[in-house]
Amino acid sequence: MKQTNGAHQADPDSAPLTRRTHADPVEELGPREGVRLCVVIPVYNHGATVQKVVRECQRFFPVIVVDDGSTDQGPALLQEEPGITLLRLPANRGKGAALRTGFARAEQGGFTHAITIDADGQHAAGALMEFAARCRKQPRALIVGVRDLKAAKAPWARRVSNALSAFGFRLATGVRLTDTQCGYRVYPLAAVRGIQVDSERYAFELEFLVKAAWSGIPLRLHSVQVDYRAPTSRQSHFHPLNDLFRIVRVHSRLAVQAVCTTERKRRLALRAAG
Repeated sequence: MKQTNGAHQADPDSAPLTRRTHADPVEELGPREGVRLCVVIPVYNHGATVQKVVRECQRFFPVIVVDDGSTDQGPALLQEEPGITLLRLPANRGKGAALRTGFARAEQGGFTHAITIDADGQHAAGALMEFAARCRKQPRALIVGVRDLKAAKAPWARRVSNALSAFGFRLATGVRLTDTQCGYRVYPLAAVRGIQVDSERYAFELEFLVKAAWSGIPLRLHSVQVDYRAPTSRQSHFHPLNDLFRIVRVHSRLAVQAVCTTERKRRLALRAAG
């Protein structure tokens, strides 16, 4: 394990989780129902925004940052951040791999839930406490952020992709969900461990959502604000054509699985969204 200026760079399979040491208030163990929350931030070439996101999140919870093979100034900047756990993948493997790595480290550190937020600065860290409150009321639930992309004037490709994905999600589960691609969520780590997801990159979040519904895990929606106005807020690495193709491919595979899904699983999905 390498330590630089208080930030720890660690192999995902070793080293204990590091805690922030300075005096700002940080939410730790939630005594209600034994919920322990941390924030997992996947990063890929977000050097212009990641420091601000990390510092805002650190006001509330311990932070795990997973650098997915960035080639910009981001890794050097993150080395300067005290008290975070910094995990680095040697090459870009996609958002799904970064999330898996962060979730594994969170469980190793004794956390029960991980709040995920993207590093592009589109979401306000202040909503973390809203997610946490809902998580403590329903610790078994997957809390899913839902954006109003039209009101936020999101790029047209993002809106089209999300609409197609929401349609596919409804076909697979019978559940109406207007936003299946928001990266702001609370994952119960026991559920993460128990659900097999084959997709990587951006499709990981979609497939997990479908299979969580099939498994009867409660889905609870939480409205979130998103900011597409600042140039830096558009630094998402969503690629309209490539990622749309991946989403269609995932939905096609899940549609075949849905045909074979028992009526019991379909009822579980509908109950989970209730």
